Amino acid sequence: MTAPARNLLPALGPRLDGTTALITGGTDGVGAALALQLRDRGAHVIVIGRSAEKARALIDRSDAASSSGSLTARTVDFSLMRSVEQAVDALADDIDRIDILVQGVGVFLSHVEHTAEGVELDFAVSYLARFVLLERAATRGLIGPGTRLLSLAATSPTTPGFARVEFDDLDAVTARTGFRGHAAAQTANDLLVAAASARYGVAAMGYGPGNVRTGILRAQPWWFRTLVGLFPKREPQAVAEQLVSLLTDASWSSETAGWAGRRGRFEIAPFIADERRQRDLVAASEELHRRALAAPIPAVGSTQF
Repeated sequence: MTAPARNLLPALGPRLDGTTALITGGTDGVGAALALQLRDRGAHVIVIGRSAEKARALIDRSDAASSSGSLTARTVDFSLMRSVEQAVDALADDIDRIDILVQGVGVFLSHVEHTAEGVELDFAVSYLARFVLLERAATRGLIGPGTRLLSLAATSPTTPGFARVEFDDLDAVTARTGFRGHAAAQTANDLLVAAASARYGVAAMGYGPGNVRTGILRAQPWWFRTLVGLFPKREPQAVAEQLVSLLTDASWSSETAGWAGRRGRFEIAPFIADERRQRDLVAASEELHRRALAAPIPAVGSTQF
């Protein structure tokens, strides 16, 4: 007989009428499943993704269902930091606040590629875009003590050796590409969550969903996808149900960051708890953000549905 898992996440929580939720990477996979569940609980949900086709499909699914909430979608190029800033400015013209912010946008690359702003592509999309969105949203007054921030990454109770990267040397940060760039992005996301309560006043939580049936591996070689396919996968719907539980958990406060995964809540990893690493990450992120905006490329924008 299998012993019951301990520290399970609580059952789905209360309704969210009058709540505004923003989900990045929300037009597919876990983000899309979560968007529909939050809408069904009465929230006004805004999803941001890269694919206009997927955004339209999600809106069609939402419009076909009966719900007291609402769902709208916008497309943004998360590889460009100026595009992220413009998207936040457009949001600030339409809404007063963000009550729930779920950062799920990301890619997983094994090859070397850089954005038009000169940033390694995986690190730019999977991490730096999240940092820039938070910075701009804080500047525009969209987030604060009333906001719950949930970041999807490779969060776990321990930080594996390959993910123990430092951010005190910007040259080393910019030199990481491929899998090393992705590992750096995941570690950076956890460090940002750890720093978010003090920096933005939000209630922040990192969540590691584990192996989920999504398209995150589409850029990986066939042999890697085959290897990962040997392990059990969770469905996006099941992950979304846990995320709703977290987002409606009354015990989650803005005083310190929280951490959870498939099996429930856990303590912060010692590597991530280091405040010096958190400060180094913020400093590196600010400089990369500045460099990205200084890159001479054509103007960009976003599309709303």
